[in-house]
Amino acid sequence: MKKYLLLLLTITAIGLSSCKKEVIAPNNNGIPNLTLLKYINPGDWVQSANKETYSVTIPVSEIDRGTFENDEVALSIARSDVDFYDKMPFVDNAVSYTYSYTTGSVTLYLQKTNDANVFPDRPTTKTRVKIVLITSNL
Repeated sequence: MKKYLLLLLTITAIGLSSCKKEVIAPNNNGIPNLTLLKYINPGDWVQSANKETYSVTIPVSEIDRGTFENDEVALSIARSDVDFYDKMPFVDNAVSYTYSYTTGSVTLYLQKTNDANVFPDRPTTKTRVKIVLITSNL
């Protein structure tokens, strides 16, 4: 009888003290990310006075104060509007491709790197930019 009572108590103790397994999965239904495609014409790029930078500001009304404070803004660029994206930031042929953002806009930069002999050239074709607003689960 003691064996059965001890076995019952052991099973009960194990059952009551076991951990609860929780699976945390991304909530793709409740957190919608947003992808925007924007196009930049060659004449939209503005050269800096020292000729070391070209920049262009793209209006993005979807970057409101809440998005700016809580979420992430990621950019990819398809130079010459081809079906190939480069994830920004990156450096190619001694030119740095970077961006910054604020509420209502994103600014892209083509900047001279430390190589003193290479200055960025104005793009000669239309450029496609993919802007992804990644919503955070706060």
